[in-house]
Amino acid sequence: MRMTGLRLRDFRGYKQVTLTPPEGVTMLVGENGAGKTNLLEAVHLCCLGRSHRTANDKDMIRQGTETAAVQLTVQRNDGKHEVGVRLFENARRRKIVYVNGKTASRMGDLMGHATCVIFSPEDLSLVKDGPQARRRFLDMLLSQQQTAYFYALQTYMSALKQRNALLKNGDLRALSAWDEQLASAAAPVIRLRREACMQLQKRAQTHYHYIGGREEEVFSLKYVGALATSTDPAQDMLRGLHDSREEDQRRQTTSFGPHRDELELTLSGQLLKAYGSQGQMRTAALSLKLAAFDLLEALQGEPPLLLLDDVLSELDPDRRRRLISRIGRAQALLTCTDQADFIGARPACVLRVRQGEILMS
Repeated sequence: MRMTGLRLRDFRGYKQVTLTPPEGVTMLVGENGAGKTNLLEAVHLCCLGRSHRTANDKDMIRQGTETAAVQLTVQRNDGKHEVGVRLFENARRRKIVYVNGKTASRMGDLMGHATCVIFSPEDLSLVKDGPQARRRFLDMLLSQQQTAYFYALQTYMSALKQRNALLKNGDLRALSAWDEQLASAAAPVIRLRREACMQLQKRAQTHYHYIGGREEEVFSLKYVGALATSTDPAQDMLRGLHDSREEDQRRQTTSFGPHRDELELTLSGQLLKAYGSQGQMRTAALSLKLAAFDLLEALQGEPPLLLLDDVLSELDPDRRRRLISRIGRAQALLTCTDQADFIGARPACVLRVRQGEILMS
């Protein structure tokens, strides 16, 4: 997959800009706050319909304007794909998604046309933060892999919201009906997450060995949850909801189901979050992202876009060199404040970013 064009209008600090990166690595150099990350965010928005930095779409609209638009064009093995997103300051207006020149009726229609994997300093949250960060990682990967997963997760979360509303309102007459809907929706979510984790495990372990450079450190990941090993997730989910109903009524929320599942990360048998060093946790996060990159490439038959946001400066020279050797086959956008951070990256293009402007270096 190759990005052939990126257009921004009133997005973050950019009034209007067009980027046409060449194949290979495009290096974006600039001071902190110059707008480098905003370009990566725009690509991510077009691939997944959401920012990797904020849950509030209004944050991405340039101050003083009412709407923002981003358009991404990629060339794939099967031809050209063009996707776009328009955002509105007015909260009553929903964002609009465009696919190949037509307005998409559903957000899921965006998925899979352009795919990306982003590396950022915040990736450490994959290891250090709670289960939600790791579930989000799995959900975003699977949504890009399979539109069916995106819709299955939407259905599950919608049913979960309705069941929680009944618990809060104390109106339990329809609870059994929503239990059945929630159990039915949970089954594909659990199955697809479980399969993805098995595929990620071997790949992430291999990447950790290579980037970390220490054969004695064995990185492992495991899908953990009440139904993680279930052979009949729908029936076992229904049984679990029934058994936890009294507790759910007391807490006014659903305590059982895949919305509480976890991706457990260990290093040589010890919980990485509790016992890993900063360097080990960063290597683990990079290994997970590289494994996600591999899965997308295997499914698509071509590598996704790579977005690296000031990542290399966080690594020691050996890890930096090993990471660069792993990403050479993909088109990539890399940001940094100092071009020296990218020694060995062999960029095809170096661009200077200065407060809403992009200049050839």
